[in-house]
Amino acid sequence: MHLSIFTRYAVASSALVALLAGCAGGGSQTAVPATQNALQSAARSDQAFVSTTSKGFMQQVDAKSALVYMSSWGTLSDVNVFTLSGKQVGQIINGLANQSPEGLFVDGKSNLWVASVAPIGNVLVYPRGALSPSKELTDRIGGPVDVTVCPDGTAYVANSYNAKNNNTASVQVYAPGSTKPTGTLTYTPDFRNPFLACDAAGNVFVSLLTSDSVGAGRVIEFPGGKQAGAKDLGITLQVPGGIKPDKAGNLLVTDLAAETITEYTEAGAPTGHSINTGTNIEGIAVSGDGATVIGAAIDLTEGIAWSFPAGKEKTIFSCCSRIEPPLQVNYGVAIDPGQTGI
Repeated sequence: MHLSIFTRYAVASSALVALLAGCAGGGSQTAVPATQNALQSAARSDQAFVSTTSKGFMQQVDAKSALVYMSSWGTLSDVNVFTLSGKQVGQIINGLANQSPEGLFVDGKSNLWVASVAPIGNVLVYPRGALSPSKELTDRIGGPVDVTVCPDGTAYVANSYNAKNNNTASVQVYAPGSTKPTGTLTYTPDFRNPFLACDAAGNVFVSLLTSDSVGAGRVIEFPGGKQAGAKDLGITLQVPGGIKPDKAGNLLVTDLAAETITEYTEAGAPTGHSINTGTNIEGIAVSGDGATVIGAAIDLTEGIAWSFPAGKEKTIFSCCSRIEPPLQVNYGVAIDPGQTGI
């Protein structure tokens, strides 16, 4: 069973298709109800996946070679490692048993950060080339679905829900070196909180749903990564997905329902550059030179790379694992090295 972001928001794909068809025919955009029972069922389903205890593998890769990481869970919970050309060179499993790894981030020291939504709710940090984590961030607030680290070392973790109140979400803040939350960022109304990113100046951007309606997606900026001055950038999304700053200093924002990755200025204005993905893309990553955008295609259980800004498909990341199928439910993607200063 695939539990996409639609399921976590209790938005059924069939209902989404019907709603979009209605909009195309001139009908009004109605809300798709999300119940607490449905959300709890999704969480229980997350916990039902049990991975093996295999230690995975990692081939010798030159320190200067770019690596692509993709999170996956199903019969196996892991992070698969590829070259930019799509060759699989590794598979990380240690620490991910019984987890649901989703959001990925690579910091300036080439450490891989893995956010796992269930059942424990944590973020693990793996040094480049390592098969076991060197650090764990404990997050008991809710289900971590994405993580980012600002240039000053402050980490931010997006929770899709609050364990005490399923109708809210938040971002947990970890001061440099801390393994427990040292602060919280919130925005009202924050119904579901899927992805976030930090730019070179330390501003944090969060894509979220303000209600249980398709079309209620927004992008919120927290200037300097602080609560003060939080503002809606005026970007409207049907179902928000991954968000990343690009080389030009703009934002690339994914809309799962519209099947697009669109570039906006950090003030929220569209630049005119957009990629039609042809499928539901959740996590996205941008190469260091800014010429390649990679998305995690949840419906196809594979990754896809496009040239940017042309949007021409370049590489498919889907291959045979030495242990088990590598991409079963694919949510997150990260590139090492990514953008300078990010």
